[in-house]
Amino acid sequence: MNGVFRVSAYPTEPMPVLDGRLLGDKASLLAALGWTLHFPDYFGGNWDALDECLADLSWHAGPLRLLITHADSLPDNLRENLVEIFLAAAKLWDGEGRPFALYLADGAAS
Repeated sequence: MNGVFRVSAYPTEPMPVLDGRLLGDKASLLAALGWTLHFPDYFGGNWDALDECLADLSWHAGPLRLLITHADSLPDNLRENLVEIFLAAAKLWDGEGRPFALYLADGAAS
């Protein structure tokens, strides 16, 4: 199932994980996304570049899933932008039958 999901327990399938407590500003968040998801070298480290990389997964084989733990630690504006961009990409890839999801777990998740 594609989309952006708030979860109370961590998903069981293997996927990259980021700790929201370490992502307190835009630069940190985007750099961590680029490194963790192995974005191509042309990733520009801005919202438009994130949108472009997630809308063109020619650089990534298979499903794209990401878990952010302690998502409640992300500043509201960062979380809102992130969710908006991931939702748009999830809708795009759902139409293509490609698994794509962002999971947000608050600090209390296990």
